[in-house]
Amino acid sequence: MTQTEGATQAAHNKTVKTGIIASLALALLSTAALFYLLGPFAHAATFEDRLTLTIQCAILPGFMLLAGILTLGKSRFGNEAEDPTACEASSQAMKVNIRYLSNTHEQFSLFIINILALSLLLPAPALTLLPIYAGLFVVGRIAFWIGYHLNPLHRATGFGLTFYPSVAAMLYNVFAVLAGLV
Repeated sequence: MTQTEGATQAAHNKTVKTGIIASLALALLSTAALFYLLGPFAHAATFEDRLTLTIQCAILPGFMLLAGILTLGKSRFGNEAEDPTACEASSQAMKVNIRYLSNTHEQFSLFIINILALSLLLPAPALTLLPIYAGLFVVGRIAFWIGYHLNPLHRATGFGLTFYPSVAAMLYNVFAVLAGLV
């Protein structure tokens, strides 16, 4: 690697690290602020209430997946990418949209597993975290998509806003399940 390539890679690493740090800070601060503003979940937390809240919280994140499918389908129409076995993408924007859709599918899978588990494992007052988690997912996916189109390195903040809350949720869920088995 030449000195110029090394400097370029260092600059790229700094851009990505900045995005990751920003996403962690934004996720933590917005979760704390929104939980403080919204307060604890005040309703009785029957199984039906928990399931209803979970389904409601999955709608907008699910829409982010649908938006990716619709955008990609529309961009395939009328060009050589109609047959993705012949041409995966007919433009740079389509390449980004394919990657957005793939990553959103991965992230949405984690989100659904986690939000279902959280709805059952969280104490009732903490159920306020479910809509906050859903909101972070949506904001993160929008930031990821826009950032990716502007510069692929700028997708890190959006990725982090989606991924790190999922990591936190998964850790909580695993801990809660294991603690319940002991």
